[in-house]
Parts: sequence; C-alpha cells; structure tokens
Amino acid sequence: MIRDFCKNIVKFDVFDANDESLPYEKLDKQSWRITPNSKIINITMLVYAYDLSVRSAYINDEYAFFNGTSLFLRCHGYSGRCSMTLALPDKKQDRWQIATSMPRDNSQSNKYVYLAQDYDELIDHPVLMGEFDIASFRAKGVDFKFVLTGKHKADVERICQDLVAVCEHHLALFDYNIPIDEYWFMTLLCEGGFGGLEHRASTVLQYARNELPTVRQRKTMPDGYRRFLSLCSHEFFHTWHVKRNKPDVFIQLDLSKEVYTEQLWIYEGFTSYVDDLSLVRSKLIEPESYLELLGQNLTRLSRNPGQFKQTVTESSFDAWTRFYQQDASAANNIVSYYAKGAEIALCLDLLIRQETHDEANLFKVMQLLWRQFGSINVGTQIDSINSTIKQHLNIDLGSFFQHALYSTKPLPTEELLRGAGIEVCFRSQCEPGDKGGKSAEKEARVGFGASYEDNSIGVKITQVLESSPAYEAELFVGDVLISVEQWQVSKSKLQSILDDHYDQQYLTMHVLRDGRLVQLNLPVHEAQKDIIYLQTRDPALRDNWLMRPNLS
Repeated sequence: MIRDFCKNIVKFDVFDANDESLPYEKLDKQSWRITPNSKIINITMLVYAYDLSVRSAYINDEYAFFNGTSLFLRCHGYSGRCSMTLALPDKKQDRWQIATSMPRDNSQSNKYVYLAQDYDELIDHPVLMGEFDIASFRAKGVDFKFVLTGKHKADVERICQDLVAVCEHHLALFDYNIPIDEYWFMTLLCEGGFGGLEHRASTVLQYARNELPTVRQRKTMPDGYRRFLSLCSHEFFHTWHVKRNKPDVFIQLDLSKEVYTEQLWIYEGFTSYVDDLSLVRSKLIEPESYLELLGQNLTRLSRNPGQFKQTVTESSFDAWTRFYQQDASAANNIVSYYAKGAEIALCLDLLIRQETHDEANLFKVMQLLWRQFGSINVGTQIDSINSTIKQHLNIDLGSFFQHALYSTKPLPTEELLRGAGIEVCFRSQCEPGDKGGKSAEKEARVGFGASYEDNSIGVKITQVLESSPAYEAELFVGDVLISVEQWQVSKSKLQSILDDHYDQQYLTMHVLRDGRLVQLNLPVHEAQKDIIYLQTRDPALRDNWLMRPNLS
C-alpha cells in the first residue's frame, strides 16, 4: 500500500559542503532533483513524527521510534552500501538507549553508526531510541533481544521463557539454512492498541501494557497474554514465510507503486494458522484453549457476508485498495485473506494428513517451500503449493485448490475436523461483541444484525450486515438508536429488550439520523446461529493432530 510517508516532510533544504544552499526542483509528491554538484551534498529534513503505530514514526517524552521508510530518502540509481548515524538528545543521554537489529559499525567506538548493504536493508531495520527495558535469551543458537518501552509491570522473565518455546518451534521447523543469528522483539507499549510488523531480523509490536502478565499471574494464561504470544509467534514466523518465502513479484520490488499478487492468502493465511497452533505445540496452552481460539477465528468468517462475494485470491489481489482501506461496508463485501487463508491452511493440513495416512502435513510442505524457494531467494507462483504437494507427497489436491481459491463456496472444514476428533458446534450470540469459541448458557433469541457502541443516549450503529433484520429495517451506519418498543436502549440492554419481544412480528424503533427523528420497523427473526465453538469427541485423534511433532 502506498502510505505517502513523504507528506510528513515539513521542511526540506539542500546544502553543499560549505553550507551554501543548492537549488533543487520538486518533481512530484516524493521526488526531488538537485542541481548537479561534484562535491558533497547535504540534505536536511524536518519530519512530523506522531503516528503511534508499527509502520511509521513516533516520538514522545519517553522514546522515539521510526521505520526507515518514514525518514530515509533513496538516491535514484544508487544501489550500494548505506550507513546511519544516530545522536541521542543531550538532555536524555543518561537515560536513553538504542535498539535496532541493524549491524553496528564497531570501528566507530564513540558514535552510534550502523551499516546496511543497500537501501532495501536500510529500511528493513526499525529503530527505537529511548527509555526501555531489554532482556536477552537464546534459542537454538540464535540470540534474541526482547524490548519493552515505557513503564510496565510485566513479568519479563516469564515472557522470555515462553518466547524461547515459540522460537524453538519455528527454528526447528526451518532448521535448514537458518537466515538469522540475532533477532529483536521490539514492543511499543500503550494504553490500548494492537499491531505487528515483520522485518528481516526483528519485529515491532504494539500492545496494551495492562494485557501483559504480572508476576502474580505466573500460573495462569490470561486471554490478553495468550493473544500477545500469538502475535509474537505470527511475526517471528514471517522471518521465513514472508521475508524470504514470498511471491515472485515481491523479489524485486518497485516501492513507488502497488505490487499485485493473488498469493497473500498463502503467506498471511498460513502464518495465521501456525501462530496459535504453535502455542499448543510448544505446550504453552492446552488443546482446549487452542480450540477456543480456532472457534473464534471460524466465527469471524461465519459472521462475514463478504465471504460469499469475494474469493480469497481476489482479496489478496485487491488488498491495497479494499482490505487496507476498509469502511463500514467491508464485512458485507470483502473477505480477509488472513482468516480465509487460515481456514484453507487448516483444511490443507488435515487433508494432507488424511491422504498420506499421517506421514505428512502442512508443516512438511512449508519446509519444502523454504528449501525450494525462500532459502535461495526464488519467488513462488500461485500454483507452487499444489505443485510441491504433487511432486513431493505424490497427491493431487488440484480440485481442492480450485474450489478454495476461485469460488466462494464453503470449505469442507466441518468434515475434516470431524476426522480429527473435533465437532463444530453452532449457537447464537450471547452478548454484544461475542467472539465465539465457547459454549454459552444463554443465547440471543431475536436477531439484530448490527454492531453498535454506547452513545450518550441509546447506541450508535457502527456496522449493518446484509440480509439481517437491521438491514431490512433500513438502519444505517451512524444512526443513533434511542428506543425499541418505547424502551430506551443501551449497549447492555438492547439484546434483552429485543428478546423480551420475541413473539411479535415487528418492533418499533426510534432513531436519530443526522439530527432527525426517524421511526423504523424491525422484523422479528430468530437469531442466527453463526457463533462457532469446537468440542472434542475423540481426544486421541485430536492430540494426534495438535500435539504430534512437526514431520520432517
């Protein structure tokens, strides 16, 4: 996606070695031409940096963080080595540190000088400067650094111990020609946030500080911490399965424009399958905890009407304009190549096991992909997965791939999970924001079909699903629903008010729409059973799938 980081350049000046101004011309939003000069050219820029995310640049009183894409100009036609010199603020010299996976120039003992082989490497080592805690650990010969910014109460010792298990799982899977000898987990703590971005020897994570475990929680696995470990697992897996294994069109990137591929479901989808599964394989969570996470992932797809409009290959191809620029209609019109790709990966894993009588699985395929493509810097084609399976495992899954990639018909997920000792169960939601994954004592009786948040009066509608009662009632995103059957609603009360009137044909709603009072009629339909949870029917079959070591 073109993020136009150049918009944050608020001052741009060019000088020669004697600090004399040099003339230049701005050619377009991100290009400058400087008058030819046989001597040194110095360019100074002032960059606005206040995007608290993993992708850009941000500075506050505690730390400064940036990706090279936000700060470093590229010299057209130059493909040689680059260096970076950092200077800490004078008033923070004693307290601030520097964290980056970029190799340091040890010959410059008194300066923070770092070296990169070329521009592509220069922008692939994010930099953190500031007050932070840093811990070290080692897994299968690789040194790791774990960094947490700002104040926190996290049990760093436990997190590092758990990360050893996750990292060893991935390193064991890709033990051929390991491409790193050092890796950094850099975590930007905040009040509430979530994100991760992979790099060749590091990842940047954004996470809510209060979701990390404290020493008092050492014997428990809070949901927020389980999610954090899954995020770490996801981004570290990208060290192979995105940064090295990648589509052929990503090998030589033109960073000035979007690059299109139908293959993103392979890379984000497979990684989204492995991230949670590796936690149970590493014995950090129990099988039932993993099944809860899998049920939540399947629920997200189940409640998404867009899965019947867009194929996973279309989702991949249109990622830059549709998936990364979503609006309130997204759930109705697109499918996530993360979620759908993960379901395809699940089905492939179980199908391969079934067809080879447990002699191979999806992990074996990913090992083969690493040896044949990523380890030698060769990109994959859309049919590389199927051809690898056919060539090395002697099974043909062509009909499955045609179905999974180029149609919107449901996948054989239920049947395949049944063969692994797992039953897929359905229920209606039990409360607003119900993520699924668990059974529930109480379920909604009346369907609504809209997402909402508390408002000063009533609730504000944030999303309306097609073919739902809210959609039929012509409820719009942005409407403020005040009452149902003359009863004032709130986020906590709306569903119970709907359920109290399950025996009526229509319910009268009063809505504020752009300052105007509107009366609507909500048809009363039984709540859809689109919440998924999984139950173990055969523990032996389940554990043979979940707990069996990776097949080499």
